[in-house]
Amino acid sequence: MYHPGKVLNVYKERDSTQATVEMWDENLFTLHVEDKISNKIKKNDIVLVDYRPISEKLQIPRQTITKIFNKKEDIWKTYKEFLKKKKEEASKVKENQQVKIIPVKSQSHSFAG
Repeated sequence: MYHPGKVLNVYKERDSTQATVEMWDENLFTLHVEDKISNKIKKNDIVLVDYRPISEKLQIPRQTITKIFNKKEDIWKTYKEFLKKKKEEASKVKENQQVKIIPVKSQSHSFAG
């Protein structure tokens, strides 16, 4: 499984590069950048993060940036529109589930005894 993200910042050391990435679902991570793209990655790039498990025994996601998308590719827009639609649907469901309280006029009751 892979997820797209948008690079917010890049941190380069002599032998490794990391980037802080806003994921399409609004999560924020600082991730390792594969060596083959470490010299090309920059702020505002749309990237692909590898979430496949490290191994069959360890089902921990790799969370490594493996690709920089071409500027012409609309993957970021596609995912963000999907998220917006899901939020709107969830909001409508929540509105429909809210209990509506209707005020009732209090009536005066007089009892003669």
